[in-house]
This record gives sequence, structure tokens and C-alpha cells, in this order.
Amino acid sequence: MTDGPRWSHGGARLDEEATRPMRRIGAHLVEVAIVTLSYVSWYIVIVYFVWWLIELARGQTPGKQIFGLVAVKSDGARFGWGRMFIREVFKQIYWVVTLGFGFFIDIMLLEFSDESRTVTDQVTGSTIVHVSTLDG
Repeated sequence: MTDGPRWSHGGARLDEEATRPMRRIGAHLVEVAIVTLSYVSWYIVIVYFVWWLIELARGQTPGKQIFGLVAVKSDGARFGWGRMFIREVFKQIYWVVTLGFGFFIDIMLLEFSDESRTVTDQVTGSTIVHVSTLDG
């Protein structure tokens, strides 16, 4: 009775191939690198997401916070968490639906329109101002 098909590698016995320490260590290091990268990637995504949620309550995304910008309503009041969340989700959907061209359309609107408002700003009734404008 046979145990089924046997694997061979260049005529060498399998137990000799499997027990070579450098092969095992190399394989282990590759696995550790892959797992570490996946953990680091998820960690970065989770940290950014949490930061994003916290900043939405202030009317800012992380990028807006870094550049000192804030989203406000037409009367100058800051957007709350809910409106900012809707604004940012709409922006992402808009950019996906336009296959990324929404980003370029927004740049053109910012550069060449009199209002300097993106499609997202127009749809959600927001304007982006510098924080110093609200303080003074």
C-alpha cells in the first residue's frame, strides 16, 4: 500500500531540503515581513480613520487641519460632524463616479471660478476658509 504521490525536488530527499536552516529562516523572515506590513498598513488606516472622524466634528479633515482650513456654512458657522461626514462621503463618491476626474474638475473650479468652490462645496453648501478668518 502506498501513501500517495511523493514530492521530490531535484532528486534530493525531502527531509534534507526541509531541514536546511537557512531555508526555514528565510521563509520565516518573509512571512514575518508580510504579516508586519499588513499590521502596519491596517494600523495606519485605522489611525487615519479615527483622526478623520475626530476632525470632522471640528469641520476639518486631517488635510484641512494641517493647512489651517475649515468648512463653514454660508453664514460662517462651522459644519458639524454630520454635515462634514456627508460632505466627505459625497466627495469620495463623486471622485469615484467621475473615475478620478472629479479631482481635476475641482482643481479647475478652484482656479478659474469666481467663487473658488468645488462641486462638493456647491452641492453641500460649504465654503472653505482659513481658521484665522473665523478668529478675527
